[in-house]
Amino acid sequence: MLGIVGIYIFIVLGFLAKRQFNIDGKTLVILSTYYLQPFLTLWGIMLMPINKDLILAPIFYLVVVFIALIFTFLISLTLKDKKDRIIATLTPLIGNTGNLGIPISYFFWGDFGAMVATLINLANIFFVYSFGVFFFAKGEYSFREAFKKIIKIPVMWFGILALILNIKGIHFSDEVMKILEMGAFASIVTQLIIFGVYIAEIKIKVEDKLLVLITIINKFVVFVFIGFIVLKFLGVEKKLFWPILLEIATPLAISNVNLAALFNLYPQKVSFLVLITSVIFLILILFFSI
Repeated sequence: MLGIVGIYIFIVLGFLAKRQFNIDGKTLVILSTYYLQPFLTLWGIMLMPINKDLILAPIFYLVVVFIALIFTFLISLTLKDKKDRIIATLTPLIGNTGNLGIPISYFFWGDFGAMVATLINLANIFFVYSFGVFFFAKGEYSFREAFKKIIKIPVMWFGILALILNIKGIHFSDEVMKILEMGAFASIVTQLIIFGVYIAEIKIKVEDKLLVLITIINKFVVFVFIGFIVLKFLGVEKKLFWPILLEIATPLAISNVNLAALFNLYPQKVSFLVLITSVIFLILILFFSI
């Protein structure tokens, strides 16, 4: 419970910093994405040797994502606007597995939780910047043009490097791991502060009540329920079951807004959806921690 309070503290600090000093959130995003997240990815994946359970975690996660996609698509057909249907279908499946998922998993389950969350976050990144981009690419940019920009994000390549090293049995010394840990914790705190800054920037103005309702249902009812059923059906062990389910329940990721803005897909609406699902999630984890 105390760890969850710590997460709230850093989010509030980011919120206050934006409101009081109007700090530049974009600079923090660049710092985190291009310089700190590679440390977090390397540290998270190299914490312990990858075994069968760990390597299956992102696979189970993606299985749930693609099964849930069928149902979120069908439910979203009730919306008349094509762009609204895309938003309600896809954004609930692109969760905040990095900014919130990794630190919360670390607080709940220690190194094991951090590693599971990091692997799932890597799988989520691949989903977002491949299938997600293809789904969103209905605006000014072609899929090829958008993909060229996105592959420049270093976290994917550092993730692949860490996986190769881990699988081959190559491990870093304790001194190197301490350095990576410093960068990883700096990344976690920075991401939480960014999240607070981001919340402070959102203007709560939305008239699309049906879009909001369907997105919330797809996020916290459809996605989570299908995740629960599929993981039970696959016989996933308890120690892996709950970390995966937590990552499934994470709110809409900020990357949804980036993609929505890139492809002219109502970024203001998506911003509000990120905020409302984040508030709901932060309330849910209080019960999760009991």
